[in-house]
Amino acid sequence: MSLANLLAGGGWAAWTVAWLGTYLLHSTVLLAAAWAASLVIRSPGARDAMWKTATFGALLTASLHLATARPGSPAPRMAFVHAAGTLPGPRPLREPFTVRAAPPPVSADELAALWILGAVVGLAGLERGRRRYWREAGPRHAIADAEAADALRRLRTAAGVERTIYLTAAEGLSVPAAIGFAEICLPTASLDALTPPQRESVMAHELGHLVRRDPLLRVAAEVLAAVFFFQPLHRVARRELAECAELLCDGFAVRVVGRRRPLVESLGVLAAVVRPYGVAAAGFGGTGSPLLRRAQRVMDRSLAPARPLPAWARAGLGIVLIAATVAAVPGMPAPRMGERHMAVRTLKLDGAALDPARTGVARVDRGGSLRLVEDRDGFRRELTVRRGPDGRPAYDYRENGAPRPYDADARRWTTRALERR
Repeated sequence: MSLANLLAGGGWAAWTVAWLGTYLLHSTVLLAAAWAASLVIRSPGARDAMWKTATFGALLTASLHLATARPGSPAPRMAFVHAAGTLPGPRPLREPFTVRAAPPPVSADELAALWILGAVVGLAGLERGRRRYWREAGPRHAIADAEAADALRRLRTAAGVERTIYLTAAEGLSVPAAIGFAEICLPTASLDALTPPQRESVMAHELGHLVRRDPLLRVAAEVLAAVFFFQPLHRVARRELAECAELLCDGFAVRVVGRRRPLVESLGVLAAVVRPYGVAAAGFGGTGSPLLRRAQRVMDRSLAPARPLPAWARAGLGIVLIAATVAAVPGMPAPRMGERHMAVRTLKLDGAALDPARTGVARVDRGGSLRLVEDRDGFRRELTVRRGPDGRPAYDYRENGAPRPYDADARRWTTRALERR
């Protein structure tokens, strides 16, 4: 059963399913293309720009596609199904019908509900991880160290950072981390383990994360992966984005401090205590950036310190990738607004005859019957007519399986259904 067949109603669930289907296709194309390109392109700045566009670009391309897409094709017409018997004089159909051999296994409402449930579960797991991370890290407190404060002030001046940056420490933190907009948090143990030049390089690295807004970007990527849990390539994107961020912040630290060796030495000092980060922090030694590769990249004097692409290049790359995706990659069709769900009707005649006006049953032979069934918008009507003890037609009328009296409303439905035959 195609998902496109679930969109006939045009409601919120149909639009949601159409958007999610388009997002899945577009994000797969973008992320797979970034993955393939990253195998060839080694520039951290170019890879970072590609992965950011691929990670977040499908949100825009899916919306643009659905906003500009034409509605799905009209439903095909059908004639009545006869198991036996004949009807007098064919009449043209007065409304379109669509053939559905069986009801869809999953409706658009159910698919949308499953997505919402999965997203809630994913976000709840993300929040549990965040709470566990900060519970293990322990309370943060300001670092009362004049030398560290002076070093941070020099780094801000060299990097052109005007906003206030807070320097804190936490007992349970094993690696330095950049937090939010303006906080650098160091493990308490690192204050003694690192020499002043090494500590300055570490703070410069974390300052690079704050300048790049990496903590917020990481939260956004984690939330995206939780909400769109059906896209497994988000795991690859998170790893690649983390590696690019670490390499670019290493380059930032080298440019700001002016020395390479203290940064590499600090990597060695902290290597033994590296562990995965929580989603609220981005910092030194992330799991997506192998320390040896970083150290080699920093110490290779034939390479300039890694730096991001210029803003115009990042914007141009994003525009090209997004425009190409919208133009070349298909998606789910837009739901048809205002269109009613099509009805499915079956009529079986066996030893029964309709009246000349085809508005009711004229007679039923002994052992004969008439069976009329209509499914419309999830509502099922059934009428079975057999020969009664007095020889006249006996009516058995049901709605969604429950017996109902064959009253005036039921007779009007029977008349309308038979007239449309």
